[in-house]
Amino acid sequence: MNGRIAALVALIGLLAPTTAAAAKPDDALTIINGDAAGPTVRFVPGGDAVDAHDGEIRRFGSRYYLYGTSYGCGYEWNRAGTPFCGFKVYSSTDLRSWVDEGFLFDGTTSAWQQRCNGSTYGCYRPHVLYNEVTRKYVLWINSYDVGVGYHVFTSNRPTGPFTEQPLPTLSVNNDIPPGVNNGDHDLFRDSDGTAYLAYTDWRAGGDIIVEKLDSSYRTGTGQHVRLGVRSTEAPSMFKRNGSYYLTLSDPNCGYCTTGTSYFRADSPLGPWVGSTADAAWQLQNQALHANGGGVGLTKVGATWADYDLSFKTTPLQTAGGGSYAQAGWTFRATDGGTGYQWLLGNYAHPGAEGGNLTKIVYRGGAVQRLEVVKTPMAIVGGQPYAVRTQVAGSTIRTWVNDVLVDTTTDSAYATGQAGFRQSGGNDGESALFDDVRVTAADGAALFADDFSGDLSAWNPPPTAVRGVKISTNSCGGQPADVAELPGGIYLYQSDLWNNAAPNEALAKHHWEPLRFTADGAIQPLECGTRYDLTAAKRPTTSSGDEGFHTYCDITRSIARAQTFTPGAGHLKSVTYTTFQSGYPNGPLILTVTRLNPDGTPGAVVGTRTVPAAEVSWSPQQQTVQLNAPAAPGEQFALVIKTTATTGCYGLAHNDANPLPSGKALYSTTTGTTWREEPSRDLRISTS
Repeated sequence: MNGRIAALVALIGLLAPTTAAAAKPDDALTIINGDAAGPTVRFVPGGDAVDAHDGEIRRFGSRYYLYGTSYGCGYEWNRAGTPFCGFKVYSSTDLRSWVDEGFLFDGTTSAWQQRCNGSTYGCYRPHVLYNEVTRKYVLWINSYDVGVGYHVFTSNRPTGPFTEQPLPTLSVNNDIPPGVNNGDHDLFRDSDGTAYLAYTDWRAGGDIIVEKLDSSYRTGTGQHVRLGVRSTEAPSMFKRNGSYYLTLSDPNCGYCTTGTSYFRADSPLGPWVGSTADAAWQLQNQALHANGGGVGLTKVGATWADYDLSFKTTPLQTAGGGSYAQAGWTFRATDGGTGYQWLLGNYAHPGAEGGNLTKIVYRGGAVQRLEVVKTPMAIVGGQPYAVRTQVAGSTIRTWVNDVLVDTTTDSAYATGQAGFRQSGGNDGESALFDDVRVTAADGAALFADDFSGDLSAWNPPPTAVRGVKISTNSCGGQPADVAELPGGIYLYQSDLWNNAAPNEALAKHHWEPLRFTADGAIQPLECGTRYDLTAAKRPTTSSGDEGFHTYCDITRSIARAQTFTPGAGHLKSVTYTTFQSGYPNGPLILTVTRLNPDGTPGAVVGTRTVPAAEVSWSPQQQTVQLNAPAAPGEQFALVIKTTATTGCYGLAHNDANPLPSGKALYSTTTGTTWREEPSRDLRISTS
């Protein structure tokens, strides 16, 4: 050690290594969801309950971060006057002991209350990615105060504070008024650094879109793909063994217990493949059975103006889990359902229980006007009804069993086709239709079908695309996210909502590692009360957090290295604790190599050069990002060097052998030859 380095060591109090014992990690991460009495609360050790919902778990460096919407201040969905609580983040090293890191930004301001409180549709689903190019953490949240449906933020730290950025631009639902346009979303970063947003298109009935983001991760590029689903939400993307997966809430249902399905693809932009679905329209005993699917129209009739539409219908008591029956028809309609949609049923509308006609004026994927009138007769599921609707100019009359039940004046649409409309997904509406007749005002027959042949005269709703179901109840909740953890573990998360009760802050979490078949299919969820994630400790290869001392001697003439064994899979990153002293005049060079048979560093798999200005004077972490295959038992090395001739870069070391699978190496020949330092390990972690 030369005089300059010795002086630096003395100056910053870096003395010879000691042999203090280091705390060693447990053999497994244990996830506890509940016990025989049901789901249990997750607490901050010695503190409050974890109040983070409808978010995600993300791993940055050696810590896990749980992001979520807070409900502790009393927020209630669609209850005017309840406050927006904000978005919280917790951190942990073991997925059990969480540290409350506070709020991502100040949500108590009047601006955020106006955007997100109970008088609005709310703000949800915080998701965060780290951008290695900009070195920013990027946060997306879902809201309904802007047409595009999202606000974007950045921060220098995973815990914030986050600063709002300009509104993003996406390929769907831009430059339109605020409303229920785009919904639940997820952020995904591929191994090449490209990021994607998976999000819900409500104006398309709950379809899922995957869109490539630009290099800043703050806005879309227009490159996107649709899954073609309906009545779904809450997508989550991840990658496993070269395949891409997307889980989703199927069907959608706010604050409900609902199912989970998934799709697979060979590329983030698809095609995404699920399972084969049955056609919504099928012939049954010489009648049309419409089972969800949305709107289907006659192929002819785009120019029909004044006409009578008559048919027989039997609404089936299948909707809302069997709570009501409803049959719908549409007229003066065009593709996408734009037009008039009338519904006959027994949904329990206040003041119209037992039988009602719901009148909807529908345009551009959204309800423009809705009115409910009570019918003079009861509507009973499973019983047939004769329906006739007459359109003459702006006057619309409807008869049920030859009784005039409604007269409406509306001029929104003057021409268009006729058809039927049944809502699927969580609504589950179905009905039988028969003996359809469309007659012009002068009595001329325009269309007729008794469904004794086929459906060639119709444009039925498209056959629904659906995912592969892995749970019908999401273990008692609604899916939130799938987190990729070290060791090839994919942790499924669902929110166990309190049955849409006023206090959703009581919602628990269910976390479960997904299980895969040999061909990569996801197996059905087990919904267990606890899971020991033994393999999770493999990529969190770490020399620990306690018992370390500091030393500074890495110069042009001295290099150091730490060997380690990450385990089978992919080595994604190596993190090293270092600092600078004495103003080094060259950069810090971190290189990850495979280990030669003689125990010395070998073939390079990744490197990072860190300018001196980016190295703290306090021991801080520096990370090398990688994508290196690792065979079972294969060893690697992190080599630390510099070209600096003044100053030095430091290390944190522990001489109690806290990393039994690794060794510290030392070189005075800039890495040409190496010698082992017995029992010593440098502070590193891997993923």
